[in-house]
Amino acid sequence: MLELYHGLASTCSKKVRMCLAEKGLAWESHLLNLQKFEQHDPAYLKLNPKGVVPTLVHDGKPVCESTAIIDYLEETFPEPSLSPADADGLRRMKEWEKWSDEVGYAAVYVPTWNKLSKPMAEKLSPEELEKVLAGVPTEERRSRWQTVATGGFGDAELNEAYAQMRQTFERLEESLADGPYLAGDTFSLGDIAMVPFVERMTDLKPELTGPAMYPKTHAWLARLAERPSWQDTFFFGGADARVGTVAAKLAV
Repeated sequence: MLELYHGLASTCSKKVRMCLAEKGLAWESHLLNLQKFEQHDPAYLKLNPKGVVPTLVHDGKPVCESTAIIDYLEETFPEPSLSPADADGLRRMKEWEKWSDEVGYAAVYVPTWNKLSKPMAEKLSPEELEKVLAGVPTEERRSRWQTVATGGFGDAELNEAYAQMRQTFERLEESLADGPYLAGDTFSLGDIAMVPFVERMTDLKPELTGPAMYPKTHAWLARLAERPSWQDTFFFGGADARVGTVAAKLAV
């Protein structure tokens, strides 16, 4: 039995939802309301000590971290394959998975926290904020909440994020000159790993990531949007999971 603890607008949750859909796997949904801090519930922390989403539970055993989860699904349920058959394609796939973890995530988390979490955190009373911070299991996350509750991330952090967006789109454009997908001719975990972050960047900063500047990347996005898995990835349960929408803000 597969169970997924996930957030509606969470980029990392989208990676796993797309992989599950592409594999055609049945799974039980546990949609956490991140705005109500359900990810810090003690019962959930037993599955994921960091208090983040997603977490996959397979026959009672939890698997954490989105890239580790999609790799686990590929290894455990190898058909249909989401890996290129050739060594070069496999190398490229793994490089994009790593990029999603190290650069894609870094490019979106600062502007996303400023856009979604800052307005909510600033409404908390000092007592409410203290209670929230006490429930956050990691110092990194406590620091983020403290930052957005007291003015948010500044220009230096935002400009670094925007630089990483430009770097990502330039690399995407170069890679997609060699084929329709990030590993070449084969749709793979590399595409799954990157697309939630790329879609988020186009939502957060369209003036930096538009189709006039990056036509191959937007053609790639359009190809992926035609796949049946797109619906469960970005419109899970019929809800629009883009960061800029009211649905995303109220039902993460």
